[in-house]
Amino acid sequence: MVKRVLITRPNHDIPTSYLHDFAKELVRTLKKSKDFHISDLEGPKANREMFCECVRDENPGFVFLNGHGNMETVAGHNDEVVLDKRNSELTKKRIIYALSCDSLEKLGKYCVKVGAKVYIGYRAKFMMVRDPSRESTPSKDKNAFPFKKACHTLLSSLIFGRSVKDSIETTKKEYRNSIRSYGSSEDDPFGDTPLIRFALAWNLEFLDFEGDSCAKID
Repeated sequence: MVKRVLITRPNHDIPTSYLHDFAKELVRTLKKSKDFHISDLEGPKANREMFCECVRDENPGFVFLNGHGNMETVAGHNDEVVLDKRNSELTKKRIIYALSCDSLEKLGKYCVKVGAKVYIGYRAKFMMVRDPSRESTPSKDKNAFPFKKACHTLLSSLIFGRSVKDSIETTKKEYRNSIRSYGSSEDDPFGDTPLIRFALAWNLEFLDFEGDSCAKID
C-alpha cells in the first residue's frame, strides 16, 4: 500500500531557508519511490488554506511541518499559521512531526488529545548554529550540518518503518555522537564549537513526543 506524506516547506527568511534545505533530500527520495505519495507544499503553497485542503483530499498518514512555531501554533509561508487548535482535528489518526520551536508543549498535547496518533516536536526552542557567510547557501553551511543530520536521522527512521520510540532514540544517539565529535574538534577557526555543542545538547534535551510510542507510518 502506498504511504502518503505531506510536507510544508516555507522559504521566506533565513531560518526557513535552512529548514527548506534540510527537507530537500527527503523530498527527492520520496518522489523517486513507488511506495510513497508525497504532497509538497513548498514556498507560498505552505499556507493554511492549502494545508487544510491537502490533508482532507490526500489523507496523509505522516505530516512533516517546517516553520516558525510557538507553544500553540506552527506557521508556514510568511509566518501564516497553518496548524493550531482551531484545525487540530486534521491531525486525527496521523503522525505529526513539527520541526519548529515550542509547539510540542501545548499544541502537540492538544492534537493527541483530539486524536493524533503521535506528535513529535520540541518542548522548547529548536536551536541551530549558522555560519553567516553561508546563509545564502544553507547546503554548504558546515555549522548547520549536524542539525541537518539529526533531522535526516529522525525522518529516515520514520519513513522507512521504525517506530516513533525507536526513531527518537536513534536521533538522540545521533545528537550525542555529534556532541562528542564537536567536543574534540580542533578545526574551529571562528570559535563556533562551544555554541554548536550547546545547541545540539539543547535539542537533545527537548526533542520529544506525545502519543503512541509504538506508532509507525502506514
